[in-house]
Amino acid sequence: MGRGRDIDTMTDRADFRWAFAGCKPQSVGILSALGQDGFVPDFCAVPPDLTDADDAEMRSVAAHFSVPVYQSHRLEEFERRLAALDLLLVCRFALLPPAIFNAPRLGAVNVHSSLLPRYRGVHPVSWALINGETETGVTLHRIGEGADTGPILFQSPVAIDDSDDLWSLTAKLNAVSASSVLHLFNGIAATGDLPAARPQAGRPSMAPRRTPDDSRIDWAGAAHTISNLVRALPVPLPAAFCFAQDGRRVEIRSARLCAPCESLGVPGQVVWGDADGVARVLCGDGRCLDVIADHSLAAGDVLT
Repeated sequence: MGRGRDIDTMTDRADFRWAFAGCKPQSVGILSALGQDGFVPDFCAVPPDLTDADDAEMRSVAAHFSVPVYQSHRLEEFERRLAALDLLLVCRFALLPPAIFNAPRLGAVNVHSSLLPRYRGVHPVSWALINGETETGVTLHRIGEGADTGPILFQSPVAIDDSDDLWSLTAKLNAVSASSVLHLFNGIAATGDLPAARPQAGRPSMAPRRTPDDSRIDWAGAAHTISNLVRALPVPLPAAFCFAQDGRRVEIRSARLCAPCESLGVPGQVVWGDADGVARVLCGDGRCLDVIADHSLAAGDVLT
């Protein structure tokens, strides 16, 4: 299997040859930051199932740096090309076979939006919010067999503020991703090698792909738990939902902890509400949430 070129030839950024596989704004920001600093990949690959908008965004930034873009499931058709390169960088792409992640001289590096081994999987940002974490981060790790299990090259923590929703937290993680990769690439350009990696340590947790049923509100839960679910599902994502007594599906687009609630009733009971969907709802811990729903809610209604 090819190991790329002799590292003694790496005298500037142009001598560092690499490829990029990824998608979504996180990848766009990384590619843009690297290109602006002189790190331009030989080629980019995107998944074939991207939306037109996401595909166009990746192609636009790649075109700005005159980088060809290809669609690929797992990069297997690029094995020979990768063997002539120094590195493969991956962000939000499919699991790769060993022949691919071992092909470049330095192997392959993945960008993951959590502090591994916490939240391995496809939806780490959503699950961190849902679970009420106060901190997450970005991990750069070598790709090995298994999802997000490779040794860690670099980690950068990111605070989760009470005001964060999925989009604001994602924006913070995307910015840190770009700066972290730029730091890594500058080190490679200076030394010709990756920094020493350390095995993942600590108890792992998973961030599996979310399903529609994961978004149903259990009003018997604590108010802050329900609020965390709602802020993990902002517009335009399908919202957290419940059902009214008449069977209507009710989507909750905003949920904010209010002052201590002295109302008595059952979890899910509407303390007060109006025709615009603004309401106060009792939760299982005795606290209330001020919510904005997509249906009118009236005092005495019970959501389930």
